[in-house]
Amino acid sequence: MNKHLNFLLTSIGNILRNKVRSLVLILCLIAVLFPFVTALSISEGIKFQSLISVEEGADIYVTSDYFGSNAPISLDYLEGFRKMDGVTKVYPRIVGRTYFVNRLATIVGILPENIPPSIRLAEGGMFREKGEVIVGKGLAKEFLLQPGVRFSLSINPSQLFRVSGFFDADASIWSANLILMSFEDAAEFFQMKGKATDILIYTRPGYATKLAEKIQEGAGTSSHDRPEPPLRVQDKTLVKRYFQRGFNYKAGVFTALYTVAFALAIPALLIVSGFGQTERKKEIGVIKATGWQTQEVMEMVALENLIVSLTSAPLAVLLAMVWLKWFNGAFIAQFFIAEIGLMAPFPVPSRFLPLPCFLAFLFAVVLTMVGSLYSTWKTATIPPVEAMR
Repeated sequence: MNKHLNFLLTSIGNILRNKVRSLVLILCLIAVLFPFVTALSISEGIKFQSLISVEEGADIYVTSDYFGSNAPISLDYLEGFRKMDGVTKVYPRIVGRTYFVNRLATIVGILPENIPPSIRLAEGGMFREKGEVIVGKGLAKEFLLQPGVRFSLSINPSQLFRVSGFFDADASIWSANLILMSFEDAAEFFQMKGKATDILIYTRPGYATKLAEKIQEGAGTSSHDRPEPPLRVQDKTLVKRYFQRGFNYKAGVFTALYTVAFALAIPALLIVSGFGQTERKKEIGVIKATGWQTQEVMEMVALENLIVSLTSAPLAVLLAMVWLKWFNGAFIAQFFIAEIGLMAPFPVPSRFLPLPCFLAFLFAVVLTMVGSLYSTWKTATIPPVEAMR
């Protein structure tokens, strides 16, 4: 035990003695690990915020099924759904997209009484009259909108809207480019009278699964006799699974691409770890001449790499936290959030979980070990006199 402790103390001494080499290696590792940690923390933050939205949302979402895709559903289904046992609330919603000048915006139309209580406004008030809308802080900031300003949108430019308020910038990333309006205004804008994008159904605890199956089988259908396409029913569990799968896939793609970058970084770290290689060879030659065995030299170098990795990984995590706090994840958040520009107009969500931080440390260990163990072994197996030349 004392021998291994002495190796550890010797490794620390070597790192402190070779300050320039150690600092360059640590900075290179931080430069490689920092984007990786930042990206995964953003991915986890967005996923966490999305799952909160799903949990606070409806228990069942019903749309029409056109060729396996979601399609508008008739409002005639509303009364039948309301009469089903276990249903507490039913309301229609319209969700669409259009361009506000050159910025893609999301349009959401719901009845005023169904506005979620979690929606917070930074300025102004909720829409009360025809044509009034609530605008996301991102759109307001980019186009210098103020309460009372009137505007039109590309799909139906003849319809005028008036800004009644702005979403709180800290509320959600989804509200930055959102335009919230009444259901009637949205139906008129998209020219879809009598239709909704989907119907949201809230149920009593334990009823959602059975009701979803019942609706899918044809119960609670519309009262008219005209043929209608089949219904597409998605409960909260299924929606949550879609979200998790999508974000895990994107994070997996990023990790795979970054693994390739790690592999490409190994030759660079081989060069960096060889910075001051002449002095290192002389050091190994001296300690070999004093009686050290090859495996002891290898252990000392491995401990050096471990210390450097333990230093680099936490510093990379700390830098990622600072980058997200002060620069809002610039240059990295765009991979996970579309249409946000260089600087996001809202606080980019993030979560620093143990696994990504551990992976950063693991990658640092792999890179340093690959970059130094072979050259150390090669030097330690030659005669000390030759190594000290």
